[in-house]
Amino acid sequence: MTDEEIRATEQQADDLAGRVIIALAAENAARTGAIRHLTLDDLDLANRRITLAGRRQRVGDLSYRVLRRWLRHRRTTWAHTHNPHVLISDKTAHGTAPISQQFVTLRMNRAGCSVDRIRKDRILHEAVAGGADPLHLSLVFGISHNTAARYSAVAEHLLADFDGEK
Repeated sequence: MTDEEIRATEQQADDLAGRVIIALAAENAARTGAIRHLTLDDLDLANRRITLAGRRQRVGDLSYRVLRRWLRHRRTTWAHTHNPHVLISDKTAHGTAPISQQFVTLRMNRAGCSVDRIRKDRILHEAVAGGADPLHLSLVFGISHNTAARYSAVAEHLLADFDGEK
């Protein structure tokens, strides 16, 4: 997805929770499970860092902006919740469980996209920008060497096609 497509998808999300999901998938290639299980302790917005699925990463501008808005909304809407998860709902605010897979799926369906598609596009974008280096992809996204090699092969073909057009 291009930056414009990501912005358009983000704008399609009809609530802040959907925008958080899109931002984390678009900037950090976060999987649905990592987004669902993200806790407040995983955020270090002052230093623009986030821990997703055990991997400490930088928080991009989109995620930073949307997370700050979401956290203000969360604090206002559920001021007395003890739920440690970043994303909560009316159902989960009274307990400690993460949001459901259905919570994520409904928001993504309304936005006309899926977390998996955004995630894959983010990894491919990095593969193209990083010169199709599988080691770089493995380190940045915590993906297996085999998966990184597949993304790198696709990126090499795209880069070759681009060079052939010049």
